[in-house]
Amino acid sequence: MALREKARLTLDLTRYQDQILDISGYFKGRVGDTDDYLPVYITSNSLPVDMRGWQYKYGGVDNQGHVHRHIYPVEANDRNDQIALGRVTLHFDERTFNVPGHWQQFYIRFIDRDGQTVSTVDIDFDVIDDQFFAHVGNAGRDYIEEFEQILKQVTDEGNTIKGKLDQAGETYSQEFSEWLTKYKQSLSDAMAEVNDPKDGLFARYNSLLLMTQQIQETLKQAQFHDRAWQFSDVPTMQSYAALAANDLAITKGWDNYDDGHGAVWQIRVKHKDETPDGTNVIALSNGMVAERNASMVTADSLEDLLYGYEITIVHNQADYPEPKVMYYEYAIGTEPNGLGSGPNGFGQTNTKLVPCMATYPDANTIKVRLPRNFYLDDAPNFESSAGAWYVRDGYKTIKVSLGNVNAQLALTGEGKGKSALAGGSGYFSKPTSPSDLRAIYIDEHTQRLEWRN
Repeated sequence: MALREKARLTLDLTRYQDQILDISGYFKGRVGDTDDYLPVYITSNSLPVDMRGWQYKYGGVDNQGHVHRHIYPVEANDRNDQIALGRVTLHFDERTFNVPGHWQQFYIRFIDRDGQTVSTVDIDFDVIDDQFFAHVGNAGRDYIEEFEQILKQVTDEGNTIKGKLDQAGETYSQEFSEWLTKYKQSLSDAMAEVNDPKDGLFARYNSLLLMTQQIQETLKQAQFHDRAWQFSDVPTMQSYAALAANDLAITKGWDNYDDGHGAVWQIRVKHKDETPDGTNVIALSNGMVAERNASMVTADSLEDLLYGYEITIVHNQADYPEPKVMYYEYAIGTEPNGLGSGPNGFGQTNTKLVPCMATYPDANTIKVRLPRNFYLDDAPNFESSAGAWYVRDGYKTIKVSLGNVNAQLALTGEGKGKSALAGGSGYFSKPTSPSDLRAIYIDEHTQRLEWRN
């Protein structure tokens, strides 16, 4: 190609409508050029356009019917280019003008940095007597857009086959057509064999894959359920999904394997409306629960059995009284079927003196701990006539006596007591970690730790 020094074509994106420009002084493209380029000055209403981030797409159909489509970013790589002022150079690669003659269609489309088409330039040209005429305007129709690489491969392959067929003659063409038909039929038969929904290779593969997954899942769920599972701690047991009903699990510790709070657990189905207490019945991630196996007594479970039920009484006596606990059933007024309907008619039965342990949070409060099998779902209530506190649940009654008490002071604590399975028994009775532990430096060799909480 040839280019006049400092020649630059001005294109106004809004003003050129149905105008024919003689641009032979700016651009002359010939067959065989390897890198054609056209310097342009892009304006809009005569004002320069900042072309940074823009793209230009050019293409069309040459006189041989070959479709062209190319897209490149607008760049300012040539001398005297100023992209911010619209002075750029459009490059056309070596595959553009490789066929002589009149193009059926040619266009250049400008795309802004937002991906929107701003203007399309239609070019109608012939390489005749070094005159290159261009018709510039907005495109009024859609253009054929094909992938350049696929088009080139198809075109080249078609040209190669056409040449071979022309050379071989009609006989070879007939043989090739027959071979191609057989090849397509063989390929079609092979694909039908693979894709057959009943007996095809793909269907068989999916069937074998599903069978393998089912076998793996069955083996995973069935293995090792004839022996006790062993876990280092309780959280590990909770997250193990393979545990099933009737399994036996052993935890070496609670939070860690060496914290001295191991236990034996029976895995079972969670009962309807059951709420695991997190101590003796623990919820598992797979929907089952683990319940302490009472037949395997540990230090934790023994303490929990003997003192796992806690009754808190606010007596306000400013003293540390010694409790005495009585348990009995079917006292007068507690019979479920009416007065005198107990096993022995009138009067309480199954009376027991219950062993207990007492702790004193302060001089006005006592916590009485009993064996957990005596648990009643009720809060303690003080009765002045007896000078004692009563816990009732149906026909069962627990009476807690603290000796001679001031009834008026005792009544001031009414409603402040509670009755619950003790969360402070067994493992949970260990000291909590300090929340404010400080180190005091005595000298360079000595420190003193102070637990402020």
